[in-house]
Amino acid sequence: MKKRLGLGLGLLAVCTMVACNDSSDSVTTPSWGNGQQQGTANNGQINEDSLRQAMLDSINNALNQLSSASVDLFSSASNLLQSSSSGLVLSSSQIAGLSSSSLGLSSQGTVPPSSSSTVAPKSSTTVPKSSATVVDDGTIKLELWDGSEAHVPVGNTKGGWWYTYDDNESGGASVIAWKAEPGDDGDMTPVIEACGGGICGSFSLDQGAYEWDPFVGFAFGFGANNAFSGDASALGGICVTYYSDQDIMLELGLTGPTEKKIGYANPFATLAASGSPTTVNLTWASFKQPKWYTDDETKTVFITGAEAAEELSSLKFKITGADGDSGDFGVSMVGPRGKCK
Repeated sequence: MKKRLGLGLGLLAVCTMVACNDSSDSVTTPSWGNGQQQGTANNGQINEDSLRQAMLDSINNALNQLSSASVDLFSSASNLLQSSSSGLVLSSSQIAGLSSSSLGLSSQGTVPPSSSSTVAPKSSTTVPKSSATVVDDGTIKLELWDGSEAHVPVGNTKGGWWYTYDDNESGGASVIAWKAEPGDDGDMTPVIEACGGGICGSFSLDQGAYEWDPFVGFAFGFGANNAFSGDASALGGICVTYYSDQDIMLELGLTGPTEKKIGYANPFATLAASGSPTTVNLTWASFKQPKWYTDDETKTVFITGAEAAEELSSLKFKITGADGDSGDFGVSMVGPRGKCK
């Protein structure tokens, strides 16, 4: 690039000495004779050696000027960088400090939304996720839920939120239609208001491609999700006030690994179908694994209701039956045994 620029400048110098015109114009050629200059600037004739030397001098001057300018520019830029290095270079500790969290970015590269531990999780077929430790002494804390608010009092705000589950992920199409549409993030307050206290709605069982009896369910956890468990023995059992057009299986929810170990045959107690509000008090001993599991001679891992209460994770209200079954249900109270009045 430097050579091209220099050559261009040199040719420009030549053009100042020799008439340089467009291709359509003629160029006056100097007259030479006997090796002697035959004219001066007055007659437009130039000595050959002088012309050659002028051309070389012009080219050399152009190259020298360009080279000098490049050196000066490079030197100036270098001096500027050196004098400003403290403002341009970050130390390793400064770079380490620029983590995604310090920049307000989530692992996805977006600014995480603001959240509150008191916001109810969205209604979902899976338990809402959280990693918080919620029970310091390893015991389950449960006070009477009288259906007046969305959150079941379990001693923390990570657990105690109602959620739904069903057979849809396994090919079924069973659904729960709540009395009112839950609010943002699955807030059940609109449902409680529509039911006049407690939660209520209707169910429709649709087996679809599901291999077993269709089902729907609703539940709440005692901690952040079904990775948490605690000892609920001191509660003595559970009390529930409910109504339902079909039996409800009240299951003792356990952690995922434990449920898998027992073939998902969780201990349960039956809340018999009742057209009007009914209150039951259940001891932990009244919860038993289903007979299809306990009567299977190939099964070797069993758990009693009392043992399940020692590692309780959630309470699950499950409605199952034949394809096409439907009806209404409602739950207005849940608490320690003997507390539902």
